Amino acid sequence: MDYSLIAILALAVALMMMVAEIFLPSGGIIAVLALTSIAGSVWAAWMAWWGTSPGSWWTYIASVIVLIPTTLGFAVRIFPNTAWGKKVIHEVPTLDEVTGFREETEHLQSLIGKIGKTQTLLNPSGFVLVNHERHHCESQGMIVDAQVNVEIIAVEGNRLVVKVVKQPDTDEAKSGEESTTSDDKIADESLDFEVPES
Repeated sequence: MDYSLIAILALAVALMMMVAEIFLPSGGIIAVLALTSIAGSVWAAWMAWWGTSPGSWWTYIASVIVLIPTTLGFAVRIFPNTAWGKKVIHEVPTLDEVTGFREETEHLQSLIGKIGKTQTLLNPSGFVLVNHERHHCESQGMIVDAQVNVEIIAVEGNRLVVKVVKQPDTDEAKSGEESTTSDDKIADESLDFEVPES
């Protein structure tokens, strides 16, 4: 087993993982793997050169000390300015390109009480069209079909909270009015029987 080759390869892998840790969210897992790879590289270098060529060992240690900060500096400062880096890393949007959080929140708050129409099935979240604007929304835990009229009742984060607008059918409304009228007539009629005395 050639320990010198293992030392060089493990160091190269560790440096690549350090660059990946900067740009990929891993919760520190890639950083731990990079440190493990560096430890393995140092051990392999010690096995390869400590007893036979101390000069090579100290050259390797100096290379590690120089390469780690150089690689991290390249990743943070130089890489985003390269052609490949510009494809991988998107530029920060300007203030003109984004709407401030406060302004967006105030706009959503102004929609409370308005009526909109669901554009997608709410299960319980989806999209609603209000004032010709499409917004993320969610119902109060109910499934709502598309193309249903809903009322905006609250704002949670960047989502509108909606409830279905009840529109009674004309037949049901008429029957309800008739039943209310008949109930009123019955209530108005006086009792035509006497309660027996005990």
